[in-house]
Amino acid sequence: MATTQAENMVFCDLINAMLHENLLGFREKGIVSSAWMNASGSGPYPLDEGERYFYVPLDGQRTVMFRVFPRRFLQAYKISRLPVVLLTEREGSLTAQELHPAEFMRVVADSVSEAERAAALPNVHDFLDELSDAVRHTELSLAAMREHAIKRNEYDSLLLQMERFSALRDRPFHPTSRAKRGWNDDDYQRYSPEFGQSFGLDWIAVRRDHIQASTGQEAAAFILNESERETLRLAAVRAGIDDENYLLLPVHPWQMEHVLPSLYQTEMARKICVPVIRGLGAFRATSSVRALAAPGNEHYHVKVPIGIYSLGALRVLPPRYLHNGQKGQALLRQLIEKDALLHNRLRVCDESNWWGYSEPDGDPFADKPGHLACLIREYPRDLLEDEHVHLIPMSALAVLDRSGENPVFAQWAAKRFGVQTGKTEVLALFREIAQVFVETTLTCFRYGIMPEVHGQNVLVIIRNERACGLLLRDHDTIRVHLPWLEREGLADPAYVVKPGTPNSLINETPAHLLSYFQTLGVQVNLYAIADALSASYAIEEALFWQEIKSVIGSHIDVPSAVRDVLQQQLMESETWPTRLLLTPLLKRTGTGGGSMPAGVGTTINPLKCVGAEDESIQLR
Repeated sequence: MATTQAENMVFCDLINAMLHENLLGFREKGIVSSAWMNASGSGPYPLDEGERYFYVPLDGQRTVMFRVFPRRFLQAYKISRLPVVLLTEREGSLTAQELHPAEFMRVVADSVSEAERAAALPNVHDFLDELSDAVRHTELSLAAMREHAIKRNEYDSLLLQMERFSALRDRPFHPTSRAKRGWNDDDYQRYSPEFGQSFGLDWIAVRRDHIQASTGQEAAAFILNESERETLRLAAVRAGIDDENYLLLPVHPWQMEHVLPSLYQTEMARKICVPVIRGLGAFRATSSVRALAAPGNEHYHVKVPIGIYSLGALRVLPPRYLHNGQKGQALLRQLIEKDALLHNRLRVCDESNWWGYSEPDGDPFADKPGHLACLIREYPRDLLEDEHVHLIPMSALAVLDRSGENPVFAQWAAKRFGVQTGKTEVLALFREIAQVFVETTLTCFRYGIMPEVHGQNVLVIIRNERACGLLLRDHDTIRVHLPWLEREGLADPAYVVKPGTPNSLINETPAHLLSYFQTLGVQVNLYAIADALSASYAIEEALFWQEIKSVIGSHIDVPSAVRDVLQQQLMESETWPTRLLLTPLLKRTGTGGGSMPAGVGTTINPLKCVGAEDESIQLR
């Protein structure tokens, strides 16, 4: 059975996640062998050097088989290549059926008891659809890569170029990260960032007594040019809208067509919400899909809700998220003024201007208000206008193109070193990235604060081809440990949290706060970059972990209480927390709102897997 490149990408991430999370005992049930099932030799699926068969017995007759490589870091085995095969024994004969991703999940789900399915897989049918969407949308994304591959001489182009490239991988290691549930092929190709399509925004007037806002300014002033603002003004006049009673909000065109007419039908009938104009301006999606930029006005991005599912979450903007983002940003700015290292190294986008629908007597925690809102993200003008500065989303460093290269990293390395890039140069540049990232984030931790440190939200500031700082965006999940905040004279940010829901913003222990650095910061962000560079330059993965361990071990001086937590949790503990992807997604019930289903498991401490043998590798 031939598999497409897209299916290969989705399926390998799926199998690796199953192994990593031990979902339904998948890893524990596994039998690793160099022998073909019940026979000598390798059967119809031969092994390459270092490969092993991984057998997962399902019942007395059926077994799932795939080939793996042993791994040292984070998980013991990863799939080496497809296919994934269902082996069935009947009356002494063995038949083999090569599976697609959805077929595989059905086979595994059907192999457990009804009670196990109800407990662990209540969302399995929706997940099967999501797998199919993931394969299809990945196919479309790969086609976009073929048609619009980044050219090396475009490294100095707009930040949007990096955003488009980042979107080709989206959330690293997640099998359904590229699935945008609710979009058909045409929608995906028009609105997903990989395709670089521009589109206008729709505008709706909302009665001011149904608006919650952080500012008295108008969104149009930030994102429309003078001519477009005049067009909007005239359209509002024709619609009978006056400034005193109404506020104009931008709406994603897909949202206006598919969500608002039904969700806000009553409000439109009562003239609380009045559509004004469609298709105004020219915007392109960034890697987050919801954040849009107008070429030529890239100081300002506008973030708008889209009622689709991505990573298991509705892409909406609940007012509490906007409120918490403003509070988180204010906390970061206080921190930057307080600490000398952060003052020189850390910058933040301004996300203090936002507007959202608010029913005076409605449920503030319902999904509905999050479908009609917007936020303005302002990038530091001095960074965008300095010809010696480049901004690179860390997620853009974790993607490989069709030739197996990362052109963003390759161009940076060529400019930096002026020679053909080899192991020494790659590791030196990776260490520089890791040094800036680790020192900055752990300095924040020293004050009881952990920014959202996955690759999409963190941009590396490159000045004269050297990594010199970080720019943070998307501040609605700035996590804190209140006793350390209080110790440092920083106030409780007063976040708004939905009652009865898991709260990751306020962390009861320093170790819990640090876990977000270990999971999102190291395993999702830095390791995704290392994984890509290891594949592209054929460098042993262990050497990247050695650099990460070295950087963490040489962190700047901190108070003894902080040092003790870092030493115990990062260096001495036998295990690290790890982010679960499939388990919470398969357990989800209801809409889940705007929060990605999240769970935490444990994995082997990757820093304890780094040994003296890795230093000998580097010296070879």
